[in-house]
Amino acid sequence: MSIINAKLETFGLDLSDRSIKVAQFKKNHDRLKLYAYGRCDVPEGLIINGEIKDELEVAELIKKTLAKTNLHPIKSKFVVYSIPEPKGFIRVITIPFAEGDDIEKGIMYEAEQLFPINIEESYVDWQILSSSEKEMKVIVAVVPIFLVDSYSNVMRASGLRPVAAEIESIAITRSLINNNQSSKPILIIDLGKDRTSFIIFKQPAVQFTASIPVCGNEFIIAISKRLNIDELKAEQIKVKCGFSFQGQCKEVFKAMQPSLYEMIRYINKLTAYYKEHFDSSGDISKVIICGGESKMIGLSSFLSLQIKKEIEKGNPWINIVFDEDKEIPPISREDSLVFVTVLGLAIRGLKGF
Repeated sequence: MSIINAKLETFGLDLSDRSIKVAQFKKNHDRLKLYAYGRCDVPEGLIINGEIKDELEVAELIKKTLAKTNLHPIKSKFVVYSIPEPKGFIRVITIPFAEGDDIEKGIMYEAEQLFPINIEESYVDWQILSSSEKEMKVIVAVVPIFLVDSYSNVMRASGLRPVAAEIESIAITRSLINNNQSSKPILIIDLGKDRTSFIIFKQPAVQFTASIPVCGNEFIIAISKRLNIDELKAEQIKVKCGFSFQGQCKEVFKAMQPSLYEMIRYINKLTAYYKEHFDSSGDISKVIICGGESKMIGLSSFLSLQIKKEIEKGNPWINIVFDEDKEIPPISREDSLVFVTVLGLAIRGLKGF
């Protein structure tokens, strides 16, 4: 049971290796309104592969982030925070029909076989999606206990009260998908500086997730080596060129090409695996991209050409109702791609689901 309720004012906090992001919504009549948001860079080495190495220092950075929010200050102490995608595991599983305690026993048995993690040292959460006389479909999330406890310790050291922890992919789908979209499977690609995460979603839930180290930082290193320049200059050129083939940009694309085609191979492998093991008629209907690296010029066109799917940039305002004549989102569509996860966390906190 969630301890979030309609009267508890909460905010979202997304903690990663490179940044801290916070956001809070408030209700304005029957609409959600972004009340506050903020971002702070995390120095290298404080969080490595999602594991916090210095809890007190990270706690101070959280305080700093909350002290400099945009629009309004965040005064709430109640926080919904994210668990990094590679550290948590989500799958939709099928078990024989059961009742009472036998449901949990069946889930635990399947989880031990499926997840590459010690179930006895993990928090396991689950929800029944559908049930028939013969079988039940259940979404299962598994996260290491030490990781959740470490994140909770940091929140408390920041003077906050954690009310829920959520794997990134759940928050991302809450931001980017609504009930009006296709009932067919959707692939979300979250492109970050340190990793790229893949989420396959089919109403009403995430089916499974995966991550690979092909990422913005790998592109920068490749450009730096090919053009014999430092990584700061390489990042500036990457942003300027994107996927252009003109002049010096042609060499930039050649530098990124091996990593890009590795990503394409993985996407094809992932979609084939989903169709074979989850849904034989489940062709991916479209691909949604988000994350800081999704802003690269020409990325959508490149991916669409390679994987032969409709590509669209994520819209984290898709579930937020605006008066189009009087109000626009306080964060631009392009910049909001960086805030997708924390906006999803903030929505959960307000709606209490």
